[in-house]
Amino acid sequence: MFKIGDFSRLAQVSVRMLRHYDKLGLLTPSHIDRFTGYRYYTIDQLARLNRILALNGLGLTLQEIADLLGDGSEVPVDQLRGMLVLRRKELERELADKRWQLASVEARLQQIEQENDPDPYEVIVKSLEPLPVASIRLVSPTVQEVGYYCNTIYGQLYRRLREHGIEPGEPEVTFYHNEEYADTDIDMEVATAIDGAVLESAPVDDALIFRAVPGCDLAAALIFEGAFEDVVAPIQSLLRWIGLHKHVPAGPLRELHLSGPAHKNEAPDSINVIELQVPIAPIAGR
Repeated sequence: MFKIGDFSRLAQVSVRMLRHYDKLGLLTPSHIDRFTGYRYYTIDQLARLNRILALNGLGLTLQEIADLLGDGSEVPVDQLRGMLVLRRKELERELADKRWQLASVEARLQQIEQENDPDPYEVIVKSLEPLPVASIRLVSPTVQEVGYYCNTIYGQLYRRLREHGIEPGEPEVTFYHNEEYADTDIDMEVATAIDGAVLESAPVDDALIFRAVPGCDLAAALIFEGAFEDVVAPIQSLLRWIGLHKHVPAGPLRELHLSGPAHKNEAPDSINVIELQVPIAPIAGR
């Protein structure tokens, strides 16, 4: 048996919390010396302690945990694993939401700080040639989930192209079709360039779209190097430039992945090269 201090080190739980669990009847010592009052624990009690900590990490209160474990029964490992997996997904989504909020706040702050400074991005105006693509169109429930949906659907796109024996080309492009700003129901199209000859005999596939993206005479564009979650600021900068130059968007925002497919796992220090393009037209009545 282990004294409470030794058990504390083994379990990585403070003595104070062990005493607290004992007081609540969650984890009572295996033995208490009636002369010294020393508490002793056995290694077998680690299993119950780990369940207490896991359930507490899931957001259950100690009272709820006491009610759940009060009859001495143990939560089955498979059930506990399922609960933990669900909680992990919730935390990952919350973290993604916070990251997106932080990126949005930083982008707005950058706009405010640079109101009287030259734009940090070099915007050019150019024409766009028609682009034959294979794509999948989908709706992301929220703007925070765009990255997850892109990664998932790009994987499906390439898998289906392989099944049809079609070689994807470059660049990979994500289109954002919402005509107005939206932070929910993001109408997206994930695409990759293909040989134009494929369009003449495209296979029948309910999930895939084979089309030639129309060209345009005028498009505003800029190059951004960085993480995909930091693309908010350059998008806002590009749209601001368009407005300042008395034009309006005349087609969906295009996000070209010049450094290669975005769905592939990359090293943490890798830099993505992204070209943002927006077809534009003069403000009516100008």
